[in-house]
Amino acid sequence: MHAPLYAQRWLGLCLISMMVTGSALSKSDPDVKLIRVYPKGSTSSVPYDADDPAIWIHPDDPRKSLIIGIDKAVNEGGIYVWDLEGNLLQHIQLNRPNNIDVRYGMQLRRGRTDIAVVNLRKEQQLRVYAIDPNERRLKDITTRDGIHTPELEEPGGVALYHRPKDGAMFVFCSSDDGESAYQLYQYRLEDDGSGRVKGYLVRTFAQNTIRDKVEGMVADDELGYLYASDEEYAVRKFYADPELKDNGQIAEFAVGDGIRGDREGLAIYKCDDKTGYILVSSQKRGTVKVYPREGYGGDPHHHPLLATLLTKDSRKTDGLDVTSVSIPSLYPKGFLVKHDSPGRCFRIYDWRDIAGDHLLPCGEKADKP
Repeated sequence: MHAPLYAQRWLGLCLISMMVTGSALSKSDPDVKLIRVYPKGSTSSVPYDADDPAIWIHPDDPRKSLIIGIDKAVNEGGIYVWDLEGNLLQHIQLNRPNNIDVRYGMQLRRGRTDIAVVNLRKEQQLRVYAIDPNERRLKDITTRDGIHTPELEEPGGVALYHRPKDGAMFVFCSSDDGESAYQLYQYRLEDDGSGRVKGYLVRTFAQNTIRDKVEGMVADDELGYLYASDEEYAVRKFYADPELKDNGQIAEFAVGDGIRGDREGLAIYKCDDKTGYILVSSQKRGTVKVYPREGYGGDPHHHPLLATLLTKDSRKTDGLDVTSVSIPSLYPKGFLVKHDSPGRCFRIYDWRDIAGDHLLPCGEKADKP
């Protein structure tokens, strides 16, 4: 057991106990750790039913970055935009939005534009929003005819993928119900000629692979993978680029691992050397499971469990997001945003508290024993 760490908790000081327990998974796998961590901050609550967050990093001043979250209520739901202190900056009313994701630098007539994409469950559509770095607000730039997803009986998950080789932008979608729940869908997003964004289906995949349903998804742009949480069974790994014409599952992980309830939120703590961590929410336990982004033991598709985060004050988590970008004076090693269902809000955790001496920030090396 390592010595306790002291950290400042949101609106006060508290003792954070970091317990390190567990044994080796196998001769080739690392030790599994249990890490308890308290939030440093929180957004304000939404009125009805919070669900999925996304982090947007300001290009010039990271302290002006945003947390963008969903209230998935029917008719009176919407998108909520907060600063890093949890102050509400914008509310966009929508009918039953479900998931949201963010990407940077989409090429449009207006120039390179950071975007947020949300799905509308009742309307079976996608909405695209430009993120204005000066006003720190979202503006709808969806093509005037809309981006319709009739293939999805009950739109569920959303994940953006920005292809490095040519800058093409894609969005992965899933369905929560019906026959469409047993496969995944990929749409390409493009300028419609007027500076707004249109979209069209480019592939359907994961047939005969999804056993339950998928909501949590995340794409690793740099490594070229999509991770999808088949809720009752596993996280499934696929190639993200449709031009590869490889629709089969590459690997699966997060099978068992003490997960109770759905495998929900997925996020990647990215380091510049293409290492880092994949985070998976265990909904019923109120924990987050941590896996190596780059694989383990020389195998890029071997993702053993590294640690379990006991994230205090957030329970029944649907979505989460994480960044490794330094936020000076606030979160110098990045932070995690995690949905808290009872609080109808999103809690903010300092990566320094999460990392300790095991899940190190980018660029740091563990001390040799």
